[in-house]
Amino acid sequence: MILVQKKPARNIEPAAKLGAQPMPSKIVTSPLIPRETNSVLSIVFGVVAVGVLLAYSFKTSAPYVIGENLVLAEVDLVLLKVKPITLFTYLFFLSFGFGLNSSLSKERFLKMGNQLFESLYVVAWFLVMVSGFEVMYHIVLWSAGLSVQGLQNPDIIVNWWPANPYAINVVFAAKLVVLIFAMSCFGADYIRRMRTLRDKAMTAAT
Repeated sequence: MILVQKKPARNIEPAAKLGAQPMPSKIVTSPLIPRETNSVLSIVFGVVAVGVLLAYSFKTSAPYVIGENLVLAEVDLVLLKVKPITLFTYLFFLSFGFGLNSSLSKERFLKMGNQLFESLYVVAWFLVMVSGFEVMYHIVLWSAGLSVQGLQNPDIIVNWWPANPYAINVVFAAKLVVLIFAMSCFGADYIRRMRTLRDKAMTAAT
């Protein structure tokens, strides 16, 4: 008779008992040039957006209206022409979205403490509320400006309130407010999705 000696089974402790939370594997990236696609797109869109903003932001001749250059000028993209402020808002939102969706950002949110994570969720919805009101306010302000200043080119409507040293172009301000509102909505939804992943990771660990 041949006796087969059985190897004792190894005692594998669940990750939850060890106090460790399963996290996605880290992505090896260069400190200067990230190899992950979303990170690269975020950097590229962000740099171009800031470049557009700086290229059209300054005006030396009087009268100076904040944001007027970014509204009255046009950027020729061969197939279409867009205002610099419009191009900035589109590119900056893409930079923000791809940045949050990068593996590095997701890993940081998954490892974040519960208190900070929940606080960010509250702040995100607070920004949605504040910027949402500003969107409605600028719609009313724009309409009132067209009525008071004459039904002319809507791109030249300005706002002097509350006693600003320089007038603010309403189209410029409205586009920035819409950008903040969209980023806030995206941020709130992103944190909600991260909460779902965190819950799944904790459930898998038990």
